[in-house]
Amino acid sequence: MRSWVVLFLLGLALAQAPKPLKVGALTGEALYPGGRGVAYGEAGLLARGLGLALWQGKDQVALGLGARYKAFPLLDKEAEAAARGAAWRQGEKVYVPLRPLAEALGLQYRAQEGVFLTLPWAAYLGAEGENPRVFRFDREVNAVVRPEGVLFLLARGEGPGLEQEALGLFLPLPTPPDRVYYPGGGRVVLAWGRASPKPTVLLDPGHGGEDAGVEAGGLREKDLTLDLARRTAALLPGAQLTRTGDQTLSLGERLALAERASVVVSFHAAQGAGIALYLPKDRPSPLARSAEGLLATSPPDRARLLKVYAGSPERLAQALEAAFAKRGLVVARAEGPYALTRVSGAAVLLEVGLERLKTPEARAQVAQAVAEAIRAYLE
Repeated sequence: MRSWVVLFLLGLALAQAPKPLKVGALTGEALYPGGRGVAYGEAGLLARGLGLALWQGKDQVALGLGARYKAFPLLDKEAEAAARGAAWRQGEKVYVPLRPLAEALGLQYRAQEGVFLTLPWAAYLGAEGENPRVFRFDREVNAVVRPEGVLFLLARGEGPGLEQEALGLFLPLPTPPDRVYYPGGGRVVLAWGRASPKPTVLLDPGHGGEDAGVEAGGLREKDLTLDLARRTAALLPGAQLTRTGDQTLSLGERLALAERASVVVSFHAAQGAGIALYLPKDRPSPLARSAEGLLATSPPDRARLLKVYAGSPERLAQALEAAFAKRGLVVARAEGPYALTRVSGAAVLLEVGLERLKTPEARAQVAQAVAEAIRAYLE
């Protein structure tokens, strides 16, 4: 019996001993802090071996690949770090759990006699625009700005002006870009000059044309939503509408516009006097799913830039609730239609009871609340 116990303890000890770690072309050690069987790797090694971005603060560390990122709380006690799935600081080095990182960033993870982390080379798909210029790949990539151009790490392909290097695809430029950002979907955007991208606001009057929506007392939903959208747009210079008249629009046509917008408010009406706000159940891209956490930790200028490409429906909803509350109106919440989940920006559906939309003054009050909320959200 004692021999079985000894063998078991020996096997357990061997399982927790450091193992070889292969990260791309680099090698190191996979550690198992706290004896919990969770493999950890040194963050700097992971960043160098796979071309990942690395941010480290006093209490947090994060690694990123294009629009995807994974942040970990940073702890000094190895047992506590392993129990919480947090990063572990050992002297000057920081170690992060490998499997959660691989799942978040789309890395290939394999554990046998050692641990292997790999990232397939990205394929270049094309580019469009001049300033900003958008480069497309079949997965997320990171870009490194050099004095003489931009290197797209672990990417390969052919295109005008592109040169293949050992570390990736290099774009020689007479002037390096002032900003590089990642809107998601394997895109890398290069921009020059001081002007920053501006958020786009899309207002969607529900129904229209052959689809009148709900009707009561001579009021038709399609007319009321168009009136609300027009009134709101008048208070938000540059705002766009999915329809400007009484035309029929398919869901696909509305989504094609909404998928490019920073903020989307879809107006609808219902019987009664209530106000309901519908939020998406899920988000369409890794950047969109990470937006809430990024907005909470980013400095104001970076947060404003993020809202151009991937916003927070939750934060927009909070701004709408606050704007309506100032006017003595309570807003109910629920999960919205599936279509909302396909929009990367901050998209919500606002449904207002017909009893609150009978007069121009009442509709103006709703429009003022919506415009105020959108401005507050974008600040």
